[in-house]
Amino acid sequence: MLAYGAEVVIPVEISHSPPRIQAYNEEENEEGKRLALDLIDEVRDAAHTKIMEYQKKASFYYNLGVKERFFKQGDLVLRKVEASGIGQKGKLTPNWEGTYRVKSVQGRGSYKLDTMDGEEVPRTWHDRNLKVYYL
Repeated sequence: MLAYGAEVVIPVEISHSPPRIQAYNEEENEEGKRLALDLIDEVRDAAHTKIMEYQKKASFYYNLGVKERFFKQGDLVLRKVEASGIGQKGKLTPNWEGTYRVKSVQGRGSYKLDTMDGEEVPRTWHDRNLKVYYL
């Protein structure tokens, strides 16, 4: 009906008309269509509200598993080798590299790093690619 504007009729309905076809009234059907069109905004608002509730609930349960990391200026950190893109790659290579010091906090989750010699590391690094280095 949605594609071509006509209802599907099975072969049994051709020989024996069901009660819904016998009780069909053209004027009532037109009135029902007009009423449905008048209420379409309310239906859309209700659907939008349900979607927003679902997304809020989904983000709540997702965020339960997210572990945020916060580093302060001067903290010692290790950097993920995969994110830096330098060095060898392979199954037996280390996953973390260096010892770096947090030079400054750039924004939420972004940090500027220095090497232990005081040289600035290019670009900012997200906390996803850093972890605390314990001495």
